[in-house]
Amino acid sequence: MINVYATKEDYNKYGKNIFENNIELNQYLELASIDINRATLTRIEKKGFDNLTSQQKYLIIKATCIQAEYIKEEGVYDDSSIISYSIGGDLTVNKKDSQEINDKLNISKLAFIYLKRTGLTSRIVWSKN
Repeated sequence: MINVYATKEDYNKYGKNIFENNIELNQYLELASIDINRATLTRIEKKGFDNLTSQQKYLIIKATCIQAEYIKEEGVYDDSSIISYSIGGDLTVNKKDSQEINDKLNISKLAFIYLKRTGLTSRIVWSKN
């Protein structure tokens, strides 16, 4: 079962109301929750949403609402990092290098800004020497 981090009520507070009905909204909130958890290296799932601070929960809820709209507007599989492809004997796909982690994850830049404030997105691994 997928943990969904924002409810219809949350979306009504923070969203732009671009969805046609509650079924569509729920589907996009579920997809957004998957993306949000992936952007935090599954740390939300590992720690448990209920075990996070109220500030972290607030930021994750807002990020989820923003990401749901991003998916609706941009598409789930839209990969704007592809700059060329050719089909002829072999399939070749060339992707531009992206410096922005949100581009690599296909996450809304604004949603990722909220997620960074949770402290759950750091890719740096500290080791004791």
